[in-house]
Amino acid sequence: MDPNTGQPRHVWIAAAVILTGIVLSGPVAVTLVEVLAPQPKWQGIATFIEHYSWLQTLPYAFGFLIAGGFILLFASVPVEEKQGGHNLRRMALGFAAVSAALIYFNYVLQLAFIPLSLQESPSIVAVMTMANPNSLGWALEMFGYAVLGIGTAFIAPLFHRSKRQRMIGRLLVLNCLVSVLGAALMPFVPGWVLSPAGMVLGAAWNLLVVAIMVLILLEFRVGRR
Repeated sequence: MDPNTGQPRHVWIAAAVILTGIVLSGPVAVTLVEVLAPQPKWQGIATFIEHYSWLQTLPYAFGFLIAGGFILLFASVPVEEKQGGHNLRRMALGFAAVSAALIYFNYVLQLAFIPLSLQESPSIVAVMTMANPNSLGWALEMFGYAVLGIGTAFIAPLFHRSKRQRMIGRLLVLNCLVSVLGAALMPFVPGWVLSPAGMVLGAAWNLLVVAIMVLILLEFRVGRR
């Protein structure tokens, strides 16, 4: 690996963190919630409060790993000054920082604000909770990941040193398209995020990010030249 500015070992670590966040916040946490404390389809704040459990916050707790992992990933990708790599990485980091701010703010709402406000401010909870497909929480989530997707498009050209890296770059651009599409649909198709089509697109996004991170783990594995 060309020892230009960047930390290949940290790229591997970042991919491992993101992959862990995807697995724990998705299959693991969602399964636990569905088995132990399921929340019915949104019918109003009274039904939500009746079925609320702290277990329903697990996906958000593990979600912090995803946004934070992308910041480490973007900061660690090796760059070559002669190819303008530093500017691309700065742009990607800027979008990642904005994305993390939106996503982290949403997860703080879901983890701390909502449990504390269930009884005192139920009308505000109805606007915030991601159990409601038309909530502020979903707007922050979808637009946060859309901004992150733009960041992945900026970082994609830096993956060019091998056939596998070029595949990673193409998938990062695809992630941008999928993420921006998801956010763009929100104002025009109310509630689509929790519809069957929304669930399919969400699953596709998760599988896409898993594929990217697995390829990065293989490309930047410890001990590989």
